[in-house]
Amino acid sequence: MSTQPNIVILSLFAVLATISGCTGGNGHGYGTAIEADSIYTWENIRKYILQEPEHAFALVDTAETVGAADANFANWMRAQIHLAKDTKADIDKARNYCMKILDNQHPVADSLQRVKTYQLLLIMDRKNPETYQDAISYAIEGAKISHENGWTGEEAMFYFTAGETMEKIQVGSGTDYMDRSLDMFRKSSKPQALPFLSTYLGNAARIAIEQEDYARAGQLMQERVQVIDRLEKEYTTAPIGYIDKERAYVYSLLALCQYQLGDKAAARSSAQAFENTQSSRLPEHQKDILIYYILSGDAQNINRICSVLEPYYRETKDTISTEYANLLMNYASGLEKMGRSHEAYNQLLRYTVLADSLVQRERRSDTQKYAQQMKTQEKELLLKDEEVKTRIQRVMLVSAAVIILLIGYLLVRSHIYNKVLEAKNLSLYKQIQQREEEEARQMQQLQAEPEEQLSPNLQLYRRLCRLMEDEKLYTDETLNREVLAAKLGTNYKYVEQTIRECANGETVFDFINRYRLQYVASLLRTTDEAVSLISEMSGIGSRSTFFRLFREFYGMSPTEFRKTAREKDVLA
Repeated sequence: MSTQPNIVILSLFAVLATISGCTGGNGHGYGTAIEADSIYTWENIRKYILQEPEHAFALVDTAETVGAADANFANWMRAQIHLAKDTKADIDKARNYCMKILDNQHPVADSLQRVKTYQLLLIMDRKNPETYQDAISYAIEGAKISHENGWTGEEAMFYFTAGETMEKIQVGSGTDYMDRSLDMFRKSSKPQALPFLSTYLGNAARIAIEQEDYARAGQLMQERVQVIDRLEKEYTTAPIGYIDKERAYVYSLLALCQYQLGDKAAARSSAQAFENTQSSRLPEHQKDILIYYILSGDAQNINRICSVLEPYYRETKDTISTEYANLLMNYASGLEKMGRSHEAYNQLLRYTVLADSLVQRERRSDTQKYAQQMKTQEKELLLKDEEVKTRIQRVMLVSAAVIILLIGYLLVRSHIYNKVLEAKNLSLYKQIQQREEEEARQMQQLQAEPEEQLSPNLQLYRRLCRLMEDEKLYTDETLNREVLAAKLGTNYKYVEQTIRECANGETVFDFINRYRLQYVASLLRTTDEAVSLISEMSGIGSRSTFFRLFREFYGMSPTEFRKTAREKDVLA
């Protein structure tokens, strides 16, 4: 039987959408700081997860450093990035970050963050039998938090996941949880709940079929038929072909259940309903109904479907495959049930030949590999010792000449590059000095103005600049607009407005970092301290952020800046 999309992945997308709707706003629940720095939102960072995970990590680090995300939100984003990389080591790291969120007290994770964290843990722990118990605990805890906050959709999803996982441990142990989940979706009046109810009914039915409980599976599939009827009328935003595929899934399984329960007439009716769908023409759906036709001994339909599936396999798949072999075995089984033993024997013979071919293919691949190795060895043995030595000597001479030329070329190129870079940095440094002198002149002029001649904004800005220079507030990593406002005895919005109007449109973040970078530049000019130590003294928490911001502000690296400053002093 074909399978529908994994319920956990489907649930995750629904959880994110539904939680956002439940909480109002943008769904991250982490204050207004992140709104001012939209580059650090989860929506932006997740663009880099698959193609540039290290870039995503850097954005998260900076978001936490500048206060755009608290520790819990930053760790949740880190867990997502590691989980996307999907290696054992990364999954372990993702789990550790999730546990930090659940254990952290500074600040305590709110309900929304805990629910989202339990969702991540479920993705990891439902895959491994050794962590099934943990997955169940997380699902139940997530359901509890969702219930307390009135998030019915998430509560139902957690309950179904708990029940589904419990069924893997012991048959019948998770039925109550799955039924509770289904009842919650049944009671929802929203059309958006119908696709989830349909999917969960299908998953519960498949579990029942695996346990050979065809009565329960049949009841669930009958209900799913009614849900699909409602979907067709009420779920107006369904993608094209969605309802038809739902019907194909449900009727192929329903025919199997009804036949196993002895209601052959109903099974024939369900099979006919399947055939009436457009999706019944697709080979991947015909594989579903084939099991019913084999059980019912329907020679005409067995032949029809196999006549479609065999060329489909030949054209789109490898016919020397286990999947194709299973098709032949099922065909042979169906023919045997019909009493067509001779045809069944022929199909079984094809299956046997194919099975032998699978074994022979593997052996032939090994044989070809060994044969190629032997030919290579024979050629090497045929070479005379002198010829081998001559060839080696020629290769060594040519290689040495190439290496010498390459080294010479690289040295010349490096010398030219360094000269150009030094000239460029020197010119840039002169511009920096001019800029700093002009800024100093403007600041000196501002400080000299009588208080009564300054506007309220300029008065506040002058106080702010004196505060920054006298107390070196910028060396504190936690400095932000709220701290500045508290120091000045005003509110942060007034601080933002003042900086924007008096500092050429700078943000608070830019204003603080300008002081930090100018402080770094003075240390580079006047001390011999290591750049790494200066980075720690600057107030910029992340080293990668420190280097990036410095290059953006001065157009060169800290090391290049120090070298250029000293060369300028020598020339002066």
